[in-house]
Amino acid sequence: MDDSEFKSLLENVRLRLSEKDYVKIKTDIENILQYFDKLDNVNCEDLEPAYHPTEVKSEFREDIAKEFKEKHNLLKNTKTYRFYVIGPEI
Repeated sequence: MDDSEFKSLLENVRLRLSEKDYVKIKTDIENILQYFDKLDNVNCEDLEPAYHPTEVKSEFREDIAKEFKEKHNLLKNTKTYRFYVIGPEI
């Protein structure tokens, strides 16, 4: 990774680094990219895909409708307008 690419990356993520951090992080990223280059060059053509045979069971709970008896307490501490809840402005 050359300096212009790294500076562009820093601009995109809006980071300002000291000179010491700049050199350290740039070196770390270059090392990571070199590791991925090594992985790209590994010959895997004669290998079968590795699957994880662990079965994952989804245990669903039974939905049972229950009547909520304290309906008047649902909107007690909220601001409402014509039965609509008023939320914060965004």
